[in-house]
Amino acid sequence: MSASLSIINMKALIVVDIQKSYISRYDHNLLPKINERILEAEKSHWVIVYIKNTKRLRNRTLTEEFADGLAVLSDNVFCKYEANAFSSLKLLSFLQSKSIKELEIMGVDGNSCIKASVKGAIECGFSVMVPLDSIGVINQTRFEKTKELFTELGVMLL
Repeated sequence: MSASLSIINMKALIVVDIQKSYISRYDHNLLPKINERILEAEKSHWVIVYIKNTKRLRNRTLTEEFADGLAVLSDNVFCKYEANAFSSLKLLSFLQSKSIKELEIMGVDGNSCIKASVKGAIECGFSVMVPLDSIGVINQTRFEKTKELFTELGVMLL
């Protein structure tokens, strides 16, 4: 790798929990907004990463398929067993291997997995942006406090 390429600040779009049973709980305009951001990221040559929530059951795990209509433009799919996507060492290792420094995180829900993943990303040393029109939120009042936390953490709200 040439010296000029090694100093490029790579960016990644992290799409969290856009799975079949989750998306139906949110505004019907959310998925088109998310797809729009995915297409913009692809045009800008960002690394696109998808996160799937995986549930541990008694003797097996359950991972739902992506929501119908989600623009899946990469094979970069990681599963998480906790709210924080950065609890996945595979995800962290992948982002580090690509020299990713900046993340845009979107998906569902703003008060749970998005909040935990944003905090996790900051703790791992990433610069984080959150496009508010691409975040699904059930409890809007609680999300006002979440946005205040994001601001305190240095997250750029778009």
